[in-house]
Amino acid sequence: MTKRLETMIRKVTATCLFWVALFVNPLSGCAPLFWMTQKPHVDIAGIVPMEIRLLEQTFLIELRIQNPTEMDLDIAGLTFELEINGQPFARGVSNKSVKVKRLSTEIIQLKAYTGLADLLRQISEARKGSYATDFTYHLKGVLYVGSSFLRIPFDETGKFK
Repeated sequence: MTKRLETMIRKVTATCLFWVALFVNPLSGCAPLFWMTQKPHVDIAGIVPMEIRLLEQTFLIELRIQNPTEMDLDIAGLTFELEINGQPFARGVSNKSVKVKRLSTEIIQLKAYTGLADLLRQISEARKGSYATDFTYHLKGVLYVGSSFLRIPFDETGKFK
């Protein structure tokens, strides 16, 4: 073998080992999530009004995060948008860290904000009788996992009774 060929083989081998170590090593944090077969579920556990002002309202939203996988899930933050009965209602962000252990559930509390127009739209729909039986919700957002470079989107629907 020539010296040039040996050098090229070493570089290729080193590059391959780097990628294997990055994506297979369980000590590398969230790398095993690339092989995650099931995504976490994010549902609303509760909504409590906190502060009602003329142009903006603040709610305390409790989100239930379920981890159906065999690996712990280290969440570094999240963003979300909430619709109620097809109408925009609130949005929020959080940089709270939470660890959802394998095959378990955690509830996190965070603030969500809504504007006057969104709140008035919800009140108008309620007055029309649109909410006579159930409230449906659509919750979508992103979980930031590990060092925040891995994002897991979520998109859930449900009903309040």
